Amino acid sequence: MNAHTAESDAERQAQAATWQACLQAGHRCLAAGRPDDAIPHLRLANCLQPGHVPIVLTLAIAWLRAGHADKALACFDEGLCLDPAELQAQHGRGLALDALDEREEALAAFRAVTSASRDAWPSWQSIADITSEEAERIHAIDQAADALVRLCTGGQPAARLFTTCAAALLDAHRGQAAAAFIADNASRFPDAATVHDCLARARYETGDFREAFRHKQGAVSQRRGQEPERPPARFSPDAAVGALRGIGEILDAAGIPFFLAAGTLLGFYRSGQPLPYDRDVDIGILAGPDQLIDMARTIRNHSSLMLARRARPADRYFALTFKGIGVDIFLYEPSGDALHCGLGRLAGDVAWRFTPFRLKTASFNGATWPIPDNPERYLAETYGPGWQKPDRGFASVISSPALYQVDPYTRAYYAISRADKALRQGDSVKAEALLRQSPVRVALARPGDEGRLPAGQADITAPWREEHLDPGSRN
Repeated sequence: MNAHTAESDAERQAQAATWQACLQAGHRCLAAGRPDDAIPHLRLANCLQPGHVPIVLTLAIAWLRAGHADKALACFDEGLCLDPAELQAQHGRGLALDALDEREEALAAFRAVTSASRDAWPSWQSIADITSEEAERIHAIDQAADALVRLCTGGQPAARLFTTCAAALLDAHRGQAAAAFIADNASRFPDAATVHDCLARARYETGDFREAFRHKQGAVSQRRGQEPERPPARFSPDAAVGALRGIGEILDAAGIPFFLAAGTLLGFYRSGQPLPYDRDVDIGILAGPDQLIDMARTIRNHSSLMLARRARPADRYFALTFKGIGVDIFLYEPSGDALHCGLGRLAGDVAWRFTPFRLKTASFNGATWPIPDNPERYLAETYGPGWQKPDRGFASVISSPALYQVDPYTRAYYAISRADKALRQGDSVKAEALLRQSPVRVALARPGDEGRLPAGQADITAPWREEHLDPGSRN
């Protein structure tokens, strides 16, 4: 080998190391949630090693996550030109088209992926998320669940895929199958806490609220000693008002009568805006005795809204995100001499019963909103006679006077779930307040309580034990 050849090989090796280092740096930035920082590294890698599909696709993903759907689409198209059989590029192309509000073209891209691979569960789920046809949506949800079961059955899939599969089975309303899948594959999930969390949700979905509560306790117990999570982003009342206006315009256009409900009405009535410590906005839909309101179709057909995969047209509660704000939509339906609303239709699930009301308009801080015609009665029924006094620890799913025929273990499940979340965010005061509302007493361990707790439950992050059921708490 002559000196010139050795020098050329060294240059190529140095160049190869450089583009590989750039690609690795881009991956690290993406993993850290910094797509804007990833883009310069990936563009340099693409210049040093043009036509390399992994670089092109990673750059496309970075553009997409950074909010530049047009540049992402160009990169995904380039990837398909380099390798027409690259399904990741086709799926990414669908995501970019959807971000550009090209829904039909996006659906065509996702359908092309599923035609080439029946196990392409992300594309099945994307079809479910954006199709306007309920039959196609349900078919896609079922196909995604089937694909994930197949992938988990064969090979050595990553542990997180089992969690995804359990959720997909529940999205397909296969609660019993989900519970069996979780139990059969418990050792392959990421950890024991995740197994209990998944089983808690599966048991809840099938109406076994006592078992759901028991597994939630198991999840909390297994999480002991973990570092607190990062506190959630601060709720912005101004952003919430903007989201309310936007949702209101969509509902008005669909001819659906809505009103400010629950905590959102409480905030507006007390201070003219959403509660600053809230986590979402609440909207009520007033259904007449002979009025069919297809809220699922309204959400499914609007390009700015996404229907949760578990949602179905007959539901009376819909959770979504709009303009970065969580929105809870409740249908208030006449039943005998009352109005009923709730989270589900299983016996014993969370439900509320109200004195019937009509709607009127009221002005808050210069804006006009529809509200119940007797707002003070509605708020007293929802929060009790002390509704005018702020109480951050109150939870209407646990303690509202309007709760109707709710299983005590349902209320206990929400008490421990909400307390667990508060505790993981470092708010032990709120956690204790939530637990005090539970009809199934759950003790919160404190330092020094070790002698009064079962072995292994002395840590403050795993403080739950059932003591007794209050027999007078069912309603």
